[in-house]
Amino acid sequence: MNLLLDPFKMIRDIRALGGFIGIWGGLLNIPQVIGGLLFIRTPEGLVILLTVMVVLIAAGQIHKHMKFSRLIGLCHIPWLLMLPWLVIRMVSYEHSMALTIWLAFVVVTVGISLVFDVFDIFRFSKGDKTFAWAK
Repeated sequence: MNLLLDPFKMIRDIRALGGFIGIWGGLLNIPQVIGGLLFIRTPEGLVILLTVMVVLIAAGQIHKHMKFSRLIGLCHIPWLLMLPWLVIRMVSYEHSMALTIWLAFVVVTVGISLVFDVFDIFRFSKGDKTFAWAK
């Protein structure tokens, strides 16, 4: 078990399939990592960077044990804590334009992903264990 390599193996497996999911994964995670590094001296940047690292490690472990499982949405549980905190920070504190745009992007993409996750976990509970694009 290599916690740091497993997310990269998962990303490789997803990209090998092609299609929209690889684009969505990149659109969701890459800006979080880059923005987190750019804004690491802000509480928001640090929290987002650490959260995306935890999420990717958890996703790698879920994928390692159940490839392309709809349970992958469980790795996003930390976002349930992060998302409302980010919204509160956005409306309560003044930020630079660049940070505000990045935070808005993260809030929107994470919010969309969480909606998908609810449906995926529901479908998993009804017996639809893997994504159709992975079959």
